[in-house]
Amino acid sequence: MSRSSGAKAIEVDPWKHSDLLWALRGAGNGNFGIVTSLTYKVAPLKSVAYLQATWEGLDDLYGVFDTWQRTAPFADNRLGTQLEIHKSQILLFGVLAEGSEAEAKKLLEPVLSVGNPEVTVQTGGWGDTYAGFQIPTADEPANWKFFSQFTSEPFPKKAISVIRAFMEDAPSEDSNFFTQAFGTGAQTSEPFGGTAFRHRDALFYSEPGVGWGTRGEPDSGDAITPIAQAWIAEFSQELRPYVNGAYVNVPNIGMAEWETAYWGRNFDRLRKIKAKYDPHNVFQYEQSIPPATH
Repeated sequence: MSRSSGAKAIEVDPWKHSDLLWALRGAGNGNFGIVTSLTYKVAPLKSVAYLQATWEGLDDLYGVFDTWQRTAPFADNRLGTQLEIHKSQILLFGVLAEGSEAEAKKLLEPVLSVGNPEVTVQTGGWGDTYAGFQIPTADEPANWKFFSQFTSEPFPKKAISVIRAFMEDAPSEDSNFFTQAFGTGAQTSEPFGGTAFRHRDALFYSEPGVGWGTRGEPDSGDAITPIAQAWIAEFSQELRPYVNGAYVNVPNIGMAEWETAYWGRNFDRLRKIKAKYDPHNVFQYEQSIPPATH
């Protein structure tokens, strides 16, 4: 912790420096000091059923997206789902904790019944299932830019039409519109001691994302850079009427009113905690929390 006489190491838990623990759970990286170790309470997870569905083209986008947003977030607390929309295909990912292939397909049946998707399911240990998903990989683009946002109400047809129009005009096949269901899952309940994270009532989280350039080839994406940056800026702006807030760990540089977008009404409390533990604002960066002045 920053003080005029130097740094001080402290232990933080629900009983000691509980205000700082509350802030560290959701305020974002690097605002209050340097975290040197973490202690977690883990939960056993023996197996998962990992489902992937693929729709070629975007003709089924409205049916897939609308059905997903109205069913998948509420299907089962053990189920996590994501939609990923590309120029030429729609992908659905579902992970069911301690569930079978048949159960995963049944929970996602409303979405899977739209069109004629190709569906695969992998079951096994959590570590084995996710071992191959680590990035970056050799075929990942050299550059990525994302824009984070939350949604409380289902997207209307016009918003889904915006997604389709921008994805059809995306600068690269790697570019995508990514969503992650929140719904009624565990994130709706705060842990003991609370957190500064303010988006627990979101229906889903999403990111327009643009990827370009080739890894290992310096300057390979320079010609596309202005096109990619303009595309994601315009895409994000078109979606503003349908979203609210942003995720501090996927910061939106240049965003107006970022303080309330990230933290809402928690911002004033975070400023007071900042003044207590880092009154001289040693830990600062663009969009960091400034200490309260009174």
